[in-house]
Amino acid sequence: MVDWRTWAGESCNARTRFRIGGNVKRPIQHQIASCAVAAVRHQWNMQGHAVDEVKEDYGEDLLVQTCLDGKVDASRIWVQVKGTDRFRENPAASLPKIRVKAAQILRWSRSADLVVTVLWDVAHDRGWYVMPQGFFDPVELWSSKDRQVALTFQPDCIFHQQAVTELAWAARIEHANRGLQYARHNISESKEMGLQVDLEFHKGVWWTLLFDFAATIGIIRPDDGQVDEAFALLVMEMTWQHSVPDVLETARRATFMAIIEVFDRRCAGSGAPLALVKELAEVVHPRLFTDELLDVLRRNHHKTPGGRGPQER
Repeated sequence: MVDWRTWAGESCNARTRFRIGGNVKRPIQHQIASCAVAAVRHQWNMQGHAVDEVKEDYGEDLLVQTCLDGKVDASRIWVQVKGTDRFRENPAASLPKIRVKAAQILRWSRSADLVVTVLWDVAHDRGWYVMPQGFFDPVELWSSKDRQVALTFQPDCIFHQQAVTELAWAARIEHANRGLQYARHNISESKEMGLQVDLEFHKGVWWTLLFDFAATIGIIRPDDGQVDEAFALLVMEMTWQHSVPDVLETARRATFMAIIEVFDRRCAGSGAPLALVKELAEVVHPRLFTDELLDVLRRNHHKTPGGRGPQER
């Protein structure tokens, strides 16, 4: 007669994998990990983002395709999730650190997509996040790829719905900025090499990227490409706040500052890369400040705070 212990796996040194009845044990660490991934995924899903769980796990657990107003963005976010059931009884106590191989962080630093690591407390349904890109010396990471690097979480970097909004905007802004700078480089290179077909192609890439992003943040209207009325009014307000004796310089400053203000209002405080602001201003300024409008500004410039009246000239 075959002994049930032998049949269940004792003879192949696997008895610790089985309970009575043949059920495979599931370690508590696996349960915590699954709960953490599900909770973090839910935070993204609540805002309508498309989230896929990564089956081939090379350090990332979720791939987020960000969405805005029901439309899928071109930007992506990779999310690593670490679960814990250890909570801080003392609010002043530090959060658990995560140790990751230097080679992993180096790979993230070279990714065109945003990478986020989330520490999720399954016991209290709360989490914190860190963005490891840009915080480590690439030479040190490259020279010691097998070394373990500690990711530290700050108590004020809480992973909640506001954080999801901010991260989604950070991904959109980074994608637009990176794409526009790459297109600019290719335009310059095509001009230098006299490649007219390539030049027209890369100009098209640059223009469509810029147009779509300007429409996304509400600077232009997506239906006809004209400057949005609310943005135009904001620029006019800025001409009073940032007026200087030169009308053209006033118009440039007003456009620049209005774009930064729109970033602040629309993009969840995610910041405005200088290069991206310059690209937007280059296109918006001539569309907004026509010759007729500049003439009006010149006639009334002495009324603005920075203008000079006829008696001062």
